[in-house]
Amino acid sequence: MLSDNLIQKLFDTQDHSRMIGCLADNGTTLPLALQSRLTLPIAAAGLGLRRLVELTYGPTPLSRDMTAALLDGQLGDGSFTGSSDRDPLATAAAVAGLAAVLREHHGISDSPPDLTDALDRAIAALSTMQMEDGLFCHSDDRTIEDRALTSVFVLFMLARLPIFREAVRFADLMTWFDERADRLDNVTLELYHMARLDDPARQPVMSSPTLAGMAA
Repeated sequence: MLSDNLIQKLFDTQDHSRMIGCLADNGTTLPLALQSRLTLPIAAAGLGLRRLVELTYGPTPLSRDMTAALLDGQLGDGSFTGSSDRDPLATAAAVAGLAAVLREHHGISDSPPDLTDALDRAIAALSTMQMEDGLFCHSDDRTIEDRALTSVFVLFMLARLPIFREAVRFADLMTWFDERADRLDNVTLELYHMARLDDPARQPVMSSPTLAGMAA
């Protein structure tokens, strides 16, 4: 069981590989083909923070420390570094963690004042990593299958976020997968089906732009 205490230990010791492994063992769908590319500080912190928010109520010293680590690691253009600069995997993981904090802790007085801006800039940066065909591209991607796996991870992490869907060419991304569903490998297809469960049409209409952007 990945407890908040274990997340604390793994974060403090910077055991990024074990953080990703524990997340995968405890219900976060992380294909082996991606795990090695996610065992880096930003991705591990983002995904670990996302899980921590699920386990705790309100801000904690650990959630503040992990949020601060993400904010400190953000590049000038809003993106995050993973195995390369402007890494869509690391950026999506960071967005998932920051969005979870903002969604659950929004309106609490000690929330980081620059969190919303950081999230907006990260999503804007992610939108610039989208190619003409709708897929995202990582520098390590060599085949269309690699690009599909990178893109479906981004989709799986962020499909619930209206601010993500509005910033990227979401229809193009979904269309690419829809048209090739019968040719996807099992891992990519599983992640895509899980992302499809987060149908944008089912998202509640909310009056606050910030809260609407966080709805999930």
